Amino acid sequence: MKIAIIGAAGVRTPQLVKALFHYKDELQLTAIHLMDIDEQRLQNMGLIVKELGAKLAPSVRLLFTGDAGTALRGIDYAFFSIRVGSINSRVLDEQTPLKHGVLGQETTGPGGFAMALRTVPVMKKYLEILSAESPQAWAINLTNPAGLITQALAEEGFKQVIGICDSPTELFKDIAAALEKNPDDLWFDYFGINHLGWIKRILYKGKDILPEVLQNDRALLRHDREMIPPDFIRSLGVIPNEYLMFYYRTRDIVESLQGAGITRAMVIDELNKLLFAALQELADTPPDRKEAYQIYQHYSRARDKTYMQLETDKTMGAAEKELEILIERVWEESKEGPVNSNEEPAGYSGIALQVLRALSGTKTAITTVNTVNGSAISCLEPADIVEIQCFIDQNGVHPYQVEGPIPEHCRGLLQAVKAYERLATKAALTQSYDLALQALATHPLVPDALVAKEVLDDLCLVHKDFLALH
Repeated sequence: MKIAIIGAAGVRTPQLVKALFHYKDELQLTAIHLMDIDEQRLQNMGLIVKELGAKLAPSVRLLFTGDAGTALRGIDYAFFSIRVGSINSRVLDEQTPLKHGVLGQETTGPGGFAMALRTVPVMKKYLEILSAESPQAWAINLTNPAGLITQALAEEGFKQVIGICDSPTELFKDIAAALEKNPDDLWFDYFGINHLGWIKRILYKGKDILPEVLQNDRALLRHDREMIPPDFIRSLGVIPNEYLMFYYRTRDIVESLQGAGITRAMVIDELNKLLFAALQELADTPPDRKEAYQIYQHYSRARDKTYMQLETDKTMGAAEKELEILIERVWEESKEGPVNSNEEPAGYSGIALQVLRALSGTKTAITTVNTVNGSAISCLEPADIVEIQCFIDQNGVHPYQVEGPIPEHCRGLLQAVKAYERLATKAALTQSYDLALQALATHPLVPDALVAKEVLDDLCLVHKDFLALH
């Protein structure tokens, strides 16, 4: 088997490569093609990948290239994890809406919309190259916003595309841990679209234990933090994905982010600088000074510590000084951590390998992915991309039907955001200003059409090097 990773200078690459090495024998893995347009970052990330290869899979050939055609030629599966405009554009995606009192977030609301506008045309070109160079290959998309990107590619006629997000699976794990049960012993009836989903049943030995879980405050936490108040979750009668906090606590989060003057992208930008500076220093010094993978593990622990911190911690203060203090503290606290080179892949990489193993026919999987709805969620259109539990094998992706009616409050929000996604997809594919404005004006997190226009015009201005809406 030959694998391509497009966007291989991204920080997810070591985890994905390590997961591939973990299953190298089962997959009969012979080569990984790593492609990125940022040559310097690819070289730095290559230090980690080569170190992992030498230790875990010396027989697997590693090809580093800046040419997509070379990377996608003669491969069986392609992973896509790109960021058009780099982390600088994400910073602008998050900061620009906040100036207008609207949520600034990577995937949800105007920030995710701006990213989709930049990313969809590029992903379409990559898929055209993949179709020409490896027509039987599957595209496994890790690029955000995962649902919108997958929707656009499916609408353009690319059939073998699947989108991945680890948020639902991590939610299941948190609940199982609180119940002191193995998540594999539970069935989570999860439905929605990317970063907008709910659990409506949890089965254990054939019994729906959701009512009991709703009374367990610990089971309603995410990453040991309260992201949505437990009493409110109980009033819903379903358990929401943590990203629903952006809809259920909109004003509170916007005020927190505006008050802090810091967004998640700014934190990641600073952590990325530390990572790549350390890797560059390693490249310039003897290789026995420090291992590249140790540097990466340090970075990963620091990044995990800051997940959703700004949105849930009101103690964050004024921007520059607090950002500097935060980064210094987190980087210092993350120096040490458990090291186990043989652990089972988890998170994005774990789901990616579940999907890969299933599609290749080595082991079927049941997991939550972004795929074509069909009739799985009755209140959405058959061609809509949804995020849902699926059975996956070498014949493809088979969504499970959501049993029973969708709660009215879920259906209303789900249909509204999906309407936005349909318009956003068309806007990204056509680069139409009018459709882009319609999409933003439709989004529930944008207060009205006038604000939508102000935000869109500002996004077009700050991203003028990547957007040319007409």
